[in-house]
Amino acid sequence: FDGLYYSYQGNCTYVLVEEIEKTVDNFGVYIDNYHCDARDVVSCPRALIVRHETQEVRIVTVKPNTLEVEVTVNKQAVALPYQKFGLRIYESGINRVVEIPELKMNVTFNGLSFSIRMPYSLFGNNTQGQC
Repeated sequence: FDGLYYSYQGNCTYVLVEEIEKTVDNFGVYIDNYHCDARDVVSCPRALIVRHETQEVRIVTVKPNTLEVEVTVNKQAVALPYQKFGLRIYESGINRVVEIPELKMNVTFNGLSFSIRMPYSLFGNNTQGQC
C-alpha cells in the first residue's frame, strides 16, 4: 500500500491485509507460500485466500509455477463468473479477480503474482499485513 515492492519468501501463510479495528466481518487477504526449489530459497504461491463475511475464496495453483489455477468458495469448486453474497469472481485475461463491490475493493491473482486495490476512504490508516 506504500508503493514499495516486497518479497514473500517464507514457507508459510502471510497476512496481506487485515483491518486493525474490525469494521467488516471476517475480512482478510492472505497468500499461502511454499518453498518451490530444492534449496528452500525461493517461495512460490500455493494459494491466495480472500475472506469476507461468510465466504472464503481460494485461488489455488494447480501446477507449481504456472498460471493454471482453480477457484473455490467455501471449499467448493466454482465456475466463473461467480457472484453471491456481495462477492464477484471473474476472469480478466490471465488473472482471476475477486471483487467486493460494497467495499470498492478487488484482489487480482494469476497463480504467480497478485495485486490488491482498496479505497483509502474505507481503509485508510486501518490496515495491517505482511506478518
